[in-house]
Amino acid sequence: MLTVTTGCTDGFEAANRNPNQTDQVNPEYLFNTSVYNTLNVYCGSMKKVLLANYAQYYAGAVGGQIQRYANQGSTNDSYWRGAYEAMLPLQFVENKLGVNGEYHNRVLISRIWKYYLYSQAASIWGPIPMSEALSGNAHVPYDSEKDIYYALLDGLKECAESIDPKGDVFIKDPVYPEGNGFSDLDKWVRFANSLRLRLAVRICNADPVKAKEVITELLRDESLLMTSNDDNCMAKWGNNVGTRNYFYDYLVVNREANSDKLHSVGEAILMYTAPYHDPRAKVWFTEADVRTMPDDFQWAPYWGQPKVAYLPEGVTLEGGNPHSGKTAVDYSQLNDRFIAESYAEVIMSYAEVCLLKAEAVYKNLGNGSKTASEYYGQGIRASMSQYGVSTAEADAYMQVPGIRWNTLTDLNANSYGEDYYKDFIGIVSSAITAEEPDPVYRQIIMQQYVALFYQPLDAWTLHRRSQVLEFTPHLQPETGYGAINAGTADNPYAYVPARLVYPDSERINNLDEMNKGINLLGGNGDTMGTLLWWAVPYKLNPYL
Repeated sequence: MLTVTTGCTDGFEAANRNPNQTDQVNPEYLFNTSVYNTLNVYCGSMKKVLLANYAQYYAGAVGGQIQRYANQGSTNDSYWRGAYEAMLPLQFVENKLGVNGEYHNRVLISRIWKYYLYSQAASIWGPIPMSEALSGNAHVPYDSEKDIYYALLDGLKECAESIDPKGDVFIKDPVYPEGNGFSDLDKWVRFANSLRLRLAVRICNADPVKAKEVITELLRDESLLMTSNDDNCMAKWGNNVGTRNYFYDYLVVNREANSDKLHSVGEAILMYTAPYHDPRAKVWFTEADVRTMPDDFQWAPYWGQPKVAYLPEGVTLEGGNPHSGKTAVDYSQLNDRFIAESYAEVIMSYAEVCLLKAEAVYKNLGNGSKTASEYYGQGIRASMSQYGVSTAEADAYMQVPGIRWNTLTDLNANSYGEDYYKDFIGIVSSAITAEEPDPVYRQIIMQQYVALFYQPLDAWTLHRRSQVLEFTPHLQPETGYGAINAGTADNPYAYVPARLVYPDSERINNLDEMNKGINLLGGNGDTMGTLLWWAVPYKLNPYL
């Protein structure tokens, strides 16, 4: 913590000296720097190497130890450093301008973004330095997860209530610009409140009393939450070599060098979309070459790359393994829209807000203006509209058994039977069946997972806090490097990791406080399998 904080604080202070007013800080530059750093840390290498693999949205680049559910010290260090470097300019704005009324709203907007960043970092590691972080102190204490979430919920509430609708704005707001580029203050208020809703639902299993308190308050006036796709929170990459989409360089400029690491569509996201004829598939995915896929493949024209193209011992498939010898290029790919030079990353959407309300009302965590069923339908339609799907296509999709509210999947819809909804090995399924403890809840979570497409950190968090969807366990996990399991003969597979371990830099610079942070994990140790405060136990695969 000391190395990052001191070095970056000095650098930003130097960079923000106005030649005419040497003591003036430029909040515009600092806020834009933070947003760009946010893209770099969560929407670049971390998304490619780790998050999209954990969320199983796309494959390619699946052979490294991180993709095999192990830890890599240097990489984890870079993630940790990046997370705090994204927060640092915002803290600088608050420290230097927090008492200056001229910057009232800009300081509050910076705080909202900082709280968003803390919520993402806490979802990765659990207890982290927050209350005394970015102070320049040599040893920084870790806050408990409960304290972090309470502080985030209270802080976001204060920011949302304190923004002056006639007050100061950023001139070139990179997240919520009006037509003239100035900050849209109403949308910042709605984002702050919507983020509170996300966090309250996230902690509902760990602290239902606090969750219900916050959700009940938020649903009293839903106009203060996102109300349409116009309120979607998005951060856009730039259009030059220094600021453009990480994946534009990786998969367009350097495509030939990275041809073995293309963004082939993951089998999991196809399993939850293709069997239900989800019209978003044609927007998100390319069609695979029919010559590469098995004859009469049930999800054609789409074909997804599995997490591991490996058959467990004792398992055989009629006709052999269809994935044997295949590479990323043989599968459906992510649509070019996602690798566009100035792609706008989704931070939070109206669709997610609707589906969170559906979940909250269904679980009796609050009462809104609509029923859980109505919110569910709103969320699906919002996601469809977000990606340009027609109303007619959305209507047809919402009548599909298993998608229509409180219905089960039709396992006899075609000649494939139940296999139509399963992975290629046949050990996980997207089907909503009567055997499910709560089929309606699974419907809600499934639609959240689909609507969160290409937001893999949020999808990974959703999976860990709900554990109702099925994902194929890793059948060839790493056996060393702090792996989530040892890959022993008795346990030769691994579920999606529950968190990342603390970085080696903290062991060097902040060991005593880090050890106290480990104790806050509840005695289960600094491992990738330790459940976070709000997470629920793994859903075990009955076939394994």
